[in-house]
Amino acid sequence: MTITPRREGPAVAACLAVALLLSVAAAAAAQDDGWVLTTDYSTFGRVRGLQAGSPWTVGPERATVPGDAVGRHHDGLVYVVGRGAANVIQVYDPQDGFSLVREFSVGAGRNPQDIAFAADGTAFVSCYDQAVLLEVDVEAGAVVATHSTAAFADADGIPETGWMAQVQDRLYVTAQLLDRGNWYVPSGPGAILVFDTVQRTWVDMDAALPGVQPIVLTGADPYTSLDVFGAGGSLHARVGCVGFFGLADGGIEEIDLGSGLSLGFVATEAQLGGDVTRFVAGNGAIYALISDAAFVTSVRRWDLQSGSLEVWATGAGYVFADLALTGDGMLLVADRTTGAAGMRVFDADTGQEITMSPDPTGLPPFLFVMPGTEVVAPVPAPVRPGLAVSGVYPNPCNPAARVEIRGPAGDALTVQVFDVRGRLVDHARLTADGQGRAVYTFAGRSAGGRPLASGVYRVRVQGAGQAAETRLTLLE
Repeated sequence: MTITPRREGPAVAACLAVALLLSVAAAAAAQDDGWVLTTDYSTFGRVRGLQAGSPWTVGPERATVPGDAVGRHHDGLVYVVGRGAANVIQVYDPQDGFSLVREFSVGAGRNPQDIAFAADGTAFVSCYDQAVLLEVDVEAGAVVATHSTAAFADADGIPETGWMAQVQDRLYVTAQLLDRGNWYVPSGPGAILVFDTVQRTWVDMDAALPGVQPIVLTGADPYTSLDVFGAGGSLHARVGCVGFFGLADGGIEEIDLGSGLSLGFVATEAQLGGDVTRFVAGNGAIYALISDAAFVTSVRRWDLQSGSLEVWATGAGYVFADLALTGDGMLLVADRTTGAAGMRVFDADTGQEITMSPDPTGLPPFLFVMPGTEVVAPVPAPVRPGLAVSGVYPNPCNPAARVEIRGPAGDALTVQVFDVRGRLVDHARLTADGQGRAVYTFAGRSAGGRPLASGVYRVRVQGAGQAAETRLTLLE
């Protein structure tokens, strides 16, 4: 008996081919170390996978997303926030071929900016064009509550909330506070709003003032995402404040999240050479994208110990869009140069560029989305210290600054000022008045009358067994 081999028809063969392609795509997507969002700000953007280890390559397109979008990785899924008129949240599963799990609107006219997650899985979405924080059930694909941010707004009624960081039961939300009636220039210092995601209430960060107070920043227009880290048993954060674009009036600011006090600029825009549009921290340094007065961007490294600055690469215009550090000590740079858009890779220790040319991303790259960047550090209990530095004005200064202190009425206070090397350069003794207030005047000179050099100085106040610190920046 002759056995005739079975032949599949064209339709069956096509189905098998499609299934094989889908299987290969799913396997490739599952191996992604991260993702890069690309866009030309026309109709749609794209998501591409990337390898965060050697040879640091960009993969094929994984999904189509809104033309102005940001993304976050959380609990194995990638969440894309469609900003501007899109007003949409997309949820993708990287372990299933980067399939679209869910897509839903958060409401017209809100201009969502970022998404963060509480411990119970509830999502929160910040809004730029409405004075609300959205509480979102991502499983149901619905906004389940709104929390007003109007009390934190300036005269136009909208605080322009943006990037967020969730740390256990605290959600920290940046507020740019821009004047919409005057070309969106800053109306004053920026702020960080603090929300209790368990009690679903805003947290008062200054009990000495009426109402619920945010963390008031030294700089204006907090523009970058928040970098949260532990420091001396407390929880701190850094944020890049651009102030007025094109003017060297901002910098990278540090905040003590436990006390709710700004510690001033770690590095000013004058020191960095321009506006801070993005930054990441690691290896004792800050890696920043800087836009100079001519709006030319560059990649720069600021050494936190020595205060020294290195320029690693300068673009042909406003072309560098984002940064990311990898686990093997590399710095990824999103380069939007026309005709040469792609991902560049630098050695984070030496600054040597590893890529001979940018690895193409198709559409210009805008934002890296990396797993393992969610903040999980514990947050200190929200207690108010008995002694605190309530403000430094102006900061930066040239050369004088007023350091305002709060403490127990009649308390004897000692003020010490240290330079970046830890040397004591000035000191004073004060007494808190009947309202518990005292003022130290920094004159830009040492205790012996010598003019001090430009730089960052640490101000330490001690009294009644308690201590408080802040930083100020002297510019000459």
